Amino acid sequence: MPDDTRTEKLEAAFADEEETVVGSLRLRPFSLGTLNVCRQLDLTLFLDGEVELDDEEKQRQIVAFAWAQSAPLPEVLKALRSGETDERIAEFEFQMDVGDLPELIMEIQRISELAAAAAVEVAPKPGSTGDEDAPPNY
Repeated sequence: MPDDTRTEKLEAAFADEEETVVGSLRLRPFSLGTLNVCRQLDLTLFLDGEVELDDEEKQRQIVAFAWAQSAPLPEVLKALRSGETDERIAEFEFQMDVGDLPELIMEIQRISELAAAAAVEVAPKPGSTGDEDAPPNY
């Protein structure tokens, strides 16, 4: 039987039950909610492993992820609902220790692999031309 690395990564992604300490940050475990937040914040580092980003965008995404995973969950959800994420992330950036970045980047690489494994895309049925075979909405 061939190695199923995607299955292994999926299992690892959702197996962490405790927070991960990265420098001075305590990150919540990766979850389906984490994946959803990454989508809402357009954190392509976690959604598409092959993406090319300039340094400024990489830094934005690293800081946004660190905020989303370490700030109190009610604060993160409130900011997402109210559209105040940019402001909260900017405030958080001033509190980040520069010395945490190397370890945070390593953790982000690990998590981005897990997120890529967890991402599910629905492929069209072979021979399908679009919505013609889609089930009706009720």
